[in-house]
Amino acid sequence: MNDDVPELIYQWSAIYRPEWDAIPEKYVECGLVGWGSSRRLARIADPARAFKAYFGVQHFDPGRWNLPGEPASKFFLSLFVRNRTVTLRTFPTLAAARAELERFHASLPRKITPNA
Repeated sequence: MNDDVPELIYQWSAIYRPEWDAIPEKYVECGLVGWGSSRRLARIADPARAFKAYFGVQHFDPGRWNLPGEPASKFFLSLFVRNRTVTLRTFPTLAAARAELERFHASLPRKITPNA
């Protein structure tokens, strides 16, 4: 994956596989994410904006809670500003999660005082 927003610092996990960016279920099939679990794929930061985010993949089995539906795997994006959670959302592809990351990051002020 091309990290083309220069303010963002990416730290990719050793389990990340760019060839699976459109198929999150591969992480479960290959045993890298457990059934009903999640794993981080990257930590992304922009210290000047007191911003960090995580990409990850999760597997959800609604049957574990007696809910209707089939088990599914999805990518997630969690966003933080000043160490406060802004959102946690799921996406069918990592490209969709990345687009949301870049949209949100572009909406932030150029510099945020961390203790404000």
